[in-house]
Amino acid sequence: MHGQALTPKQVLAEKVSLREKQKKLLLRKEQREARLREQARFEPEVESRYDKINAAALKKSPEELQVGERVMLTPDVAMELLEHNTLNRPLSDQHVHRIAKQIIEGKWRFNGDTIKVADTGDVLDGQHRLWAIIEAKKPVETLVVYGIAKDAFATIDTLRRPRSGADVLALCGAARHRQIVSPALQWLTRWQRGVLVSFRDPKNRIENSDIEAAFAAHPAMVNAVERAMALRSLANPSVLGFIYYVMSNRNAELAERMMATLEAPAGVAIVDPFYKLREYFLADHHKRKEPLYTIALAFKAANAAYAGREIKVLKWVHQGANSEAFPELTVA
Repeated sequence: MHGQALTPKQVLAEKVSLREKQKKLLLRKEQREARLREQARFEPEVESRYDKINAAALKKSPEELQVGERVMLTPDVAMELLEHNTLNRPLSDQHVHRIAKQIIEGKWRFNGDTIKVADTGDVLDGQHRLWAIIEAKKPVETLVVYGIAKDAFATIDTLRRPRSGADVLALCGAARHRQIVSPALQWLTRWQRGVLVSFRDPKNRIENSDIEAAFAAHPAMVNAVERAMALRSLANPSVLGFIYYVMSNRNAELAERMMATLEAPAGVAIVDPFYKLREYFLADHHKRKEPLYTIALAFKAANAAYAGREIKVLKWVHQGANSEAFPELTVA
């Protein structure tokens, strides 16, 4: 959900990768045409598997044409479908890598989405999935629909609303605060994977399947978020909910002390780590706080409170010659 513009180096790498894909596809087409020319000397009627399917499809009625076929799509068949594609639409290498990663990790499941192939042989929908199958070197079960009119391309995906993490939680039975619980689970997953600092890197993107798995393993995140919602005027409830959840699992008494201080600091010393954390939230209160910096300060405050240390200044130096590593949560 947190996007970041690609650096010039990443843009160049993506362009190089796309050129390699184009070269590979062109080479495959040339090899296929040469093979067919050679075979045609002895078998004039030789056709590719797709040519046979398309020829058979032309004899069917329009209703029969557009019936989906559930298949196990292999990398070879994916390449064959791409060989017939003449549309050459822009390809996002980043999106291909994202799907391929899901396939390799076994997270890609049959969901009814279709690979749409026009009556001309062009792939109208599914180009990125086909390349991902090739990149992952693994077959994927999917539906393939042949014979769709080429001019229908303009209507594909134009009205579809992307399914959010909150939508996934609704299907998992979460009834409260889904819009807040979803990003809280994303922060939890990043922390568990050790990628908090590099969370904006595309390779560390949290997918809906990750949110579903995190919710199954941590359903109590809903309760943590509900506790954090009482402080939503002070702090981002998804970030605070994540912090409260991980602290509660380490030291419930300390987690409650933090929340109580953030809510009502009367009687708490101004050098108390959680009092300093509250000061941070109150400073420039109407400005959005950077989530990563907030988590770092909360971890530092929790570590100090656990060790019984006082704090005069709560800060995380993450830039410059004297920059600090991202703090680990040492609370037990």
